[in-house]
Amino acid sequence: MKISQKGLYALQAIMTLGRRYGTATVKIRDIAMESDLPEKFLELILLELKNARIVESVRGAKGGYRLRRAPELNFVIDRSDEYSQRIERLLSEVKKPPAL
Repeated sequence: MKISQKGLYALQAIMTLGRRYGTATVKIRDIAMESDLPEKFLELILLELKNARIVESVRGAKGGYRLRRAPELNFVIDRSDEYSQRIERLLSEVKKPPAL
């Protein structure tokens, strides 16, 4: 299974937000800089993650994005939502050793 660039960017954004969990919200620009991701593409990815209820956004001067649940709750394996299932499949493929 080939992992799309969009899927990899989504995982990078989630990991960045996970590292900053419990602090203030994180602006798209900061996520893009920390993860070395294209800001415009990241906007679309974060919107999808928001619609999938993985992240939430806060509006205003101190606004940004944050994870909806603590990273310890392992939200990626939440089978109640389609996007999480896709991420879980991607992670399982990453963990598998290459076929010979």
